Amino acid sequence: MKRMICAALVLAIAVLAIAPQTVIAADKEYSKLPGYVDFDAMGIFKDSESSVEVFLTGSLLVLVREAVKDDDPELSDMLANIQYVRVQVFPLDDVDSGEVMTQAKQMATKLEQKGWEIAVRVREDDEHVYVYLLPGKDSNIEGLVVMVVEEDDEATFVNIVGNVDPAKIGRIGRSFDIDAMDINFGNYEHDDDDKDKDSKKSKRVHGK
Repeated sequence: MKRMICAALVLAIAVLAIAPQTVIAADKEYSKLPGYVDFDAMGIFKDSESSVEVFLTGSLLVLVREAVKDDDPELSDMLANIQYVRVQVFPLDDVDSGEVMTQAKQMATKLEQKGWEIAVRVREDDEHVYVYLLPGKDSNIEGLVVMVVEEDDEATFVNIVGNVDPAKIGRIGRSFDIDAMDINFGNYEHDDDDKDKDSKKSKRVHGK
């Protein structure tokens, strides 16, 4: 099954590489949705190339859903409720990782001001991790944001828009081999005050 997912992702990435304007148009189209987050507004990586790029919307998401429908109908149904997926990983070789951490923290503050809820927060000298969920209806969420900045290594940014059960987000991460999304939200409840985690131990509890 994972081979089919990877094949669909490779095709999707190839399509986007041929037509980069598709990404721009997709962002404009989906930017009005509540769960959308504009990472480009951070202005950190304007002149940098990402080492990993995944943009899935519309027909590309349909392609991935069809690729897994027979082997994993539950995953296919989950993807049917997702409207937008963006994953980017940037190497920090030539970028000030401290500045990236500062920008990620500022973005986290803006998300909280807009009603996003913190699910995981790890702030250490060499690593910052932020995971935010935008509450929706019926205990589902309308958006997911993951920001992981590892000093002198790489920065990962994930945004998923759609009506998703938080308990199933980790499944999506494992299916697509996206480590930053491989998080267990099974016990997630809105307005939980005990979501500020500041150690690697707490990251392992929420993550792998």
